[in-house]
Amino acid sequence: MTVSPNSLQMPPPLPVALGKPPEAQPTFQGALRGIWLFTWRPQLAWRRLPIHLLGLLVLPALVYLTVPSAARWSARREPLIAPRAQVNEFSRRAARAGHELTSEQRGDLLQIFSEETARLDTPSSDTLSGEAAAARRRQEIKAAYDRIQHRAQDGLDDAQFAQFKTFAGHASLLAQQKVRPTWGRTEPFYHWLVDLYFFVTLPLQCVRACGGLIRDELQADTLGFLLTRPLSRARLLVLKYIAQTTWLQATLLLETLLLFAVAGFRQLPGVASLLPLFLGAQLLAVPAWSALGVFLGQLTKRYMPLALIYGLIVEMGIGRIPTNINTLSLMRHLKTLLAHDSGLQSIYEWPAQGVPLAIGSLLFAAALFLTVAALLFTFKEYHHTAEMQK
Repeated sequence: MTVSPNSLQMPPPLPVALGKPPEAQPTFQGALRGIWLFTWRPQLAWRRLPIHLLGLLVLPALVYLTVPSAARWSARREPLIAPRAQVNEFSRRAARAGHELTSEQRGDLLQIFSEETARLDTPSSDTLSGEAAAARRRQEIKAAYDRIQHRAQDGLDDAQFAQFKTFAGHASLLAQQKVRPTWGRTEPFYHWLVDLYFFVTLPLQCVRACGGLIRDELQADTLGFLLTRPLSRARLLVLKYIAQTTWLQATLLLETLLLFAVAGFRQLPGVASLLPLFLGAQLLAVPAWSALGVFLGQLTKRYMPLALIYGLIVEMGIGRIPTNINTLSLMRHLKTLLAHDSGLQSIYEWPAQGVPLAIGSLLFAAALFLTVAALLFTFKEYHHTAEMQK
């Protein structure tokens, strides 16, 4: 039996390979959106929400308790001029000198002293403190006695007025000598806001939150999963930094608004004008401190003690040296920005020159710390057993 070649059915040809389909690469915005969801959702869990709220309210509560209201401040200020005692004392001296005052003259003097004392006791320098406030207070006392002399001249004869000028000058000097440098009503708020919150709490919170961006993933044993994503290590670190810094900006903004709300409730003068400047400085401070935290977190898992050492050496040490080397201090540049508020300037006397240098230095420091941290994370190999140990 012969088989015709035409009757043989050839197998269908194999499909021509069109090449490997391209892998889907995540966009920068898409990756940032995913990491942002992983950043804020755990923070707003019902278990952690009360802790966050309590942490936000601690410092505003301390400010509320330690900053006196305007009424309480005026009531506790020691009166430097006692009108009735002053009039009685001058009346006795005038009687001994043979220039006794009439009842009408005594009444007029008492009214003058009372009006000028009420004017003097009106708070006019709550934003000042220390020696500046004391100097202002002495000037107010001298001006008050000058006005008293001018007004008393019309009701006294020449002999009485000559004796009154001597009496008023001596009383003015005694009242000025009683003035001592003390805190103004606004100064406790400034110390809470700047010394504790802006230069201690804020840097440490940024370092703690960003220092563990990679360390926390190691502790949770999730870093390996993230590294299997089609995303470079450097980009992963930058995305986590952006998401965490954004969360910190939102949290610290709320904290700052609460602090200034308490100041407004206490009717502290000059504080409202500080808010825009303070928010601008905070907007620059958070990325810089956060980038420092990311950098320290790549150096060691004990980044918080290292941050304290950095603060003592660089910020508290080098930053106080009166030479150009103090430009290495982030706090020095932040002080330059805040020095443009008159209330803060009266207390701290920071130099206000070099604002462009301060802004550029803060941005450069954030970029430098983040770049070095990204390089370390790119080339560093983590030993799982050692890193998992607390």
